[in-house]
Amino acid sequence: MIRFENVTKTYDPNIVGLKDVNVHIERGEFAFLVGHSGSGKSTFIRLLLKEFEPTKGSIAVAGRNLGRMRRAAVPHHRRSIGCVFQDFKLLPNRSVAENVAYALRVTGQPVRSIRRKVPEILQLVGLGEKMNNLPDELSAGEQQRVSVARAFVNHPSLLVADEPTGNLDPDTSVGIMQLLYRINRTGTTVLMATHDREMVDKMRKRVIALEEGSVVRDEDKGLYR
Repeated sequence: MIRFENVTKTYDPNIVGLKDVNVHIERGEFAFLVGHSGSGKSTFIRLLLKEFEPTKGSIAVAGRNLGRMRRAAVPHHRRSIGCVFQDFKLLPNRSVAENVAYALRVTGQPVRSIRRKVPEILQLVGLGEKMNNLPDELSAGEQQRVSVARAFVNHPSLLVADEPTGNLDPDTSVGIMQLLYRINRTGTTVLMATHDREMVDKMRKRVIALEEGSVVRDEDKGLYR
């Protein structure tokens, strides 16, 4: 699903985002990307979304070489990846249902399909009774569930979560992780960047650790350490 081959990203001669990174993540895997601030996690994700170009090396997602991707194909590439962020990125003046429906509209889904899929996905994330609420009427955990619903409503083959529990209390974080685990069980590949040591140690999934832009550890059923 994800292949980084000898990927280096430098922002100028003195700032290295990633250095000679080789990472292969198979379809259906659940992997954590860990490391301190500045270790390269955000650079990894932004390269994955083709927001940046690597200085050296090649990146492929779902068999597509991003270096050979035409500029016109980039928006479709980004829409094909479900993304969950720490700050939710919800539309404040749109209801829960409208926030989720937006992800379907931008891919050209017919109205009938949207009306069917939105209630289904909101039931899945436990928000079926709050379809008409605005984001500021929800708790932080509920807002993140809306974000997860929006990311998964198109059933992407890859879901990327960037610090999705960073603004949440421990109990709420557990609920979000259980939701991501259920999504992974449907066959979706999940890559989660996180500082949450306790959550990583509890899940015992693959751990890819970055330090100063380099992969210093990559192990199955790993601990944060």
